[in-house]
Amino acid sequence: NSVFDRLENALKAVEAIEGIEFATSGKYGYVTSCPSNLGTGMRASVHVKVPNLTSDGTDTQAKAAAKPLGLSVRGTGGEHTPIGADGTIDLSPSNRLFITEAEIVTKLYNGIKLLLEKEAAAGGAAEPTPAEEAA
Repeated sequence: NSVFDRLENALKAVEAIEGIEFATSGKYGYVTSCPSNLGTGMRASVHVKVPNLTSDGTDTQAKAAAKPLGLSVRGTGGEHTPIGADGTIDLSPSNRLFITEAEIVTKLYNGIKLLLEKEAAAGGAAEPTPAEEAA
């Protein structure tokens, strides 16, 4: 996957800078300031337009649809920010603890697919965003 390869190359470039060290554990992976990111240290997300699931101006229906899929819904500016006026949400796997990067990306991919089916069932087909098409 070209997106993951670019991320991995960027991480290697940062880690190669003299004087920069990250706290890591052979058992737990990268240690971060947020316990939910312990392990890979990776939070993969995508912006998805779901106007039918957000037609009331809130993310309530989108969250209800995403939660059983193991996904979290945030505003387009991150946690505690509003959804986009066009129904765009930030979608990411809820769990990042003790799972691999590949599992994170797979969960996100499969979750997007199922969420878009729920969006279509709510009243219309959602079009993939450029970020989705690139993944």
